[in-house]
Amino acid sequence: MDELTKLKNIIAFKDIEIKNLKDEIGKLKNIISFFPGIIVILDRQGLIEFINKKGVEILHYLLEDELIGKNWFDKCIPENIRDDLKFVFNKLIEGHIEEFGYYENLVETKIKTLKLIQWRNSYIKDEKGYILKIISYGIEISKESFKKQKIYDYERIFDILPEAIHIINREYKIIFINKFFENWNKLLGFPIDVVGKELFDIFPFLSQNIKEEYEKVFNTGEILITKEKNFITGKEIITETRKIPIFENEKVVNVITFIREITNFLKNQEDNIL
Repeated sequence: MDELTKLKNIIAFKDIEIKNLKDEIGKLKNIISFFPGIIVILDRQGLIEFINKKGVEILHYLLEDELIGKNWFDKCIPENIRDDLKFVFNKLIEGHIEEFGYYENLVETKIKTLKLIQWRNSYIKDEKGYILKIISYGIEISKESFKKQKIYDYERIFDILPEAIHIINREYKIIFINKFFENWNKLLGFPIDVVGKELFDIFPFLSQNIKEEYEKVFNTGEILITKEKNFITGKEIITETRKIPIFENEKVVNVITFIREITNFLKNQEDNIL
């Protein structure tokens, strides 16, 4: 990041025309050549004034001239998110760098493939503080890294929800449970180390009907909402359950289950412990 900071400082704090800006960039060619991602400079209209060779390569173009002078959003952003990205760009032009200094979005290459890019954004001002251009440094995020980040994001959200949540794959193996569900397992005497284990082995009281419901969600991709009655440790517990499919390439690969108890037995047990 030191080299990026140097690049930004040399560019950002000088009142220069784009011609002089290119001269400055020319002097920093060694820094730019080692940067493993995209460096792109856009004017206030979103036109590309500069893109480094690595950026051209990542976008599957042959020459910078294929991109210079073109509108970044029309040329390199998928149509379905174009308006959203223009909104972000306009916010940067207005000076909202703290809110949008770091950003992730898909870009569309010349051969119409999509790549996920993590951006660090800044702007170039004149002496009066007027924003002239946006300079962005982008690193391509691998599919695996993207998945891990999304799983982490889901975990953070699910762990604060007041419902028991678990995720299973097509082999009915548990790949995630949230803190609330973990607490339920403790109260009921079930194991909490369940990730990687088969759902129906951990909860043997689940009926064949429950398995058929999961099969339906996996096969049809439909959300299923049911009420279930189970006798656990001699107590009748009634739950409302939502089984929600997660798709990958139009195929259901996982099912998220949200479970809300409506008998209040577990709630009372928690209150007694607390």
